[in-house]
Amino acid sequence: MDEHRPTPLVEDIDGTRRKLETWFQKRLHSDGPVNIPELKIPEATGMSNVTLLFDIHYEKNGQVQTEACVGRLTPEIEKPVFTEYDLSIQYKAMELVGQHTDIPAPGLLGLELDTSVLGTGFYIMKKADGRVPPDMPPYSMDGWMLNDIGPAERESLWNAGIDTMANLHRQCRDYKALGFGFLERPELGSNPLQQQLTYWSNYAQWALDGRAHPICDPVMQWLKDNAPSNEEFGLSWGDSRIGNMLFAYDCKSVTAVLDWEMITLGNPLQDLAWWNFLDYFFSDGLGIPRLDGLPSYEDSVARWEKGSGFSGEHYHYYWVFAAMRYGYIMSRIMAAQGQDDQIEENFATAILKKVAATL
Repeated sequence: MDEHRPTPLVEDIDGTRRKLETWFQKRLHSDGPVNIPELKIPEATGMSNVTLLFDIHYEKNGQVQTEACVGRLTPEIEKPVFTEYDLSIQYKAMELVGQHTDIPAPGLLGLELDTSVLGTGFYIMKKADGRVPPDMPPYSMDGWMLNDIGPAERESLWNAGIDTMANLHRQCRDYKALGFGFLERPELGSNPLQQQLTYWSNYAQWALDGRAHPICDPVMQWLKDNAPSNEEFGLSWGDSRIGNMLFAYDCKSVTAVLDWEMITLGNPLQDLAWWNFLDYFFSDGLGIPRLDGLPSYEDSVARWEKGSGFSGEHYHYYWVFAAMRYGYIMSRIMAAQGQDDQIEENFATAILKKVAATL
């Protein structure tokens, strides 16, 4: 395993490949052996799960079939980024989104919770066509968004992402009727926001082994003290960022909405705030100019309001909420990597200090 990478890696690639061939053969009832020529692990995105890219080749009813696939594996490491990884929740959420909306959720090929197959749980999706803005290094520093397209394409891409997110929120407004009631956690609070605040308070204790955080903790307290009382709740994608969408090569549409591991209930405005905050973090937060052509955050809020039907009234609150979440997550990553000197002072908490100064 790469000691400097927080994402858990697969050590026995060839053994995993052979086991997946056996798993697919049982599920597909193919006429002959299933062949997976190669497994790849993308290096440009993600910090919490193992992602596998591969093709399967098999024969059924006398016809040779090929399917491009993506696998997501539960991390099996000593210090994961999050307290729990329930693949069945992610899988069910994508299944419901696919059934009840026109949002391009990944096509699903199977969920496996029997850890004896690969040593950990996993699910398999169809690979969608398109390209994703990279995280490592961030799209503002390198990659196709910086080098291969211009301001007009960036504007189109950004707006396509905002529109897709707004459509998700609009279509899932009545989340209980669509079957998302299983995301409710009444034991954590009286409403979805209170439940999330409790979750993140518990996360902070777990992530830092009970250690107080002089930057994140006061912001958390401000969020508790200033929680809005007049807001509507719905479905929140959770990890709503530009790096979790696949975009068409012409930059005019979204071909897949990825990474549902942080799906929750709450004010959907939190998705927009998370989207904007992480773009801010990957540009101004790192001392890098924001890419030319990307619409302003203010225009993005207005566009989202129009498309989703939800109010942006509490946008500042959820911007602070995003900064707090990211501060705790990055502090956890520092702790997990043994970088104790950066638990309190890292890129995310440096930005959180600036946010806290506005409170």
